[in-house]
Amino acid sequence: MQAKFAPKGEGFFFNISGLLMVAIISLVVLINWQGWSVSGPQIALMAAFAAMLTRQPELNGPRSQAYLYLGTQLIILVFALSYSSIFIFLFYVLSVQTLMLLPMRTGLRWLLLFTLITALVSFYHNFEPYENIVTTLINGAGFFFFGAFGNALVQARQARDESQRILAELTDAHARLQVYAEQAETLAVSEERNRMSREMHDTLGHRLTVSIVQLEGAGRLLEQDTPRAGQMIQTVREQLVEGLTELRATLAAMRDSGLAGTSLRKSLQNLVDDYAQATGLPVHLSISDNLLALDEARRMTIYRAAQEALTNTQRHAAASAVWMEVQQTSDAVALCVEDDGVGMDGDDFVPGIGLRGMQERAQQLGGSLTIDASPRGGVGLKLTIPLAKEEANG
Repeated sequence: MQAKFAPKGEGFFFNISGLLMVAIISLVVLINWQGWSVSGPQIALMAAFAAMLTRQPELNGPRSQAYLYLGTQLIILVFALSYSSIFIFLFYVLSVQTLMLLPMRTGLRWLLLFTLITALVSFYHNFEPYENIVTTLINGAGFFFFGAFGNALVQARQARDESQRILAELTDAHARLQVYAEQAETLAVSEERNRMSREMHDTLGHRLTVSIVQLEGAGRLLEQDTPRAGQMIQTVREQLVEGLTELRATLAAMRDSGLAGTSLRKSLQNLVDDYAQATGLPVHLSISDNLLALDEARRMTIYRAAQEALTNTQRHAAASAVWMEVQQTSDAVALCVEDDGVGMDGDDFVPGIGLRGMQERAQQLGGSLTIDASPRGGVGLKLTIPLAKEEANG
């Protein structure tokens, strides 16, 4: 049977108290020595009780060990009581241990057994009914009181252990949260870099592409049509000024969509007009009449997607016309851009940074972006974004 004599804490002081009581009772036996035949066995029983007392089972050990220990101590005290009723006091020690080792309900049954045994011993040594009943009631109350004390010790120890366990878990959770916070900060920095890349590409890429086209056209017309070339150069200047303004806004706040105070319908119309004027490429714009006022994130995503689609058309499609359509259903809004250009080779097509940026924007809003061959002969792009709940209900 595994046992433990606690070297410190509540168990230490309890064991010292129990051993002190055994020593006092043994001293009384020695003072009233009645010979080896009578007092000798009593001293031997006290030595056995003390030895068992120092071998108390673990508080959370198997129940069988507790029963074995308490049963052995009870047998020792029963034999001791057959010599003298003074050993009843050791039942107080055993009562504390009982409710330390056993659950409350089971422990109370043991205390009731202790009370019945001490009552029988009282009648055995002195048959005085009234006095014995009073003594039994006092002993029973004492057993319960000391047992409750032992149970309180266990509850306090369990509460302390639980507090230490929770503290350890909180410390571990705090350490994990610090790691998570560092990871979140790293991810936030990475996301911000990606966002800056998208913003700068969307704002500068479109402007610079249009400006390059304008400068190329101006170079060709410089000698043939000087006024027209001058007008194109002026348009380039305006585009670069606007690009610089957008760049400053992007670097300053990274939040301005360029659409503040402007509806999506008007923003797309301005974009198409500027594009057609700069490139000479006609854009057929169709916007659903039931288009609702969208939040800034959705308006910006659609606007940037339209801007990127037009830029890619100018750079890669060799198209003669572009068709742009914005449709809205009960739960989503969709942007479709098609051209009649040379199309794309599906095997070799690799999305650039602009298209990846559009895909990321769409995914952040729970939407999707598809790029495929257009029935008009060129490339077809479709961006679908679900409406926000308040927009869908509106």
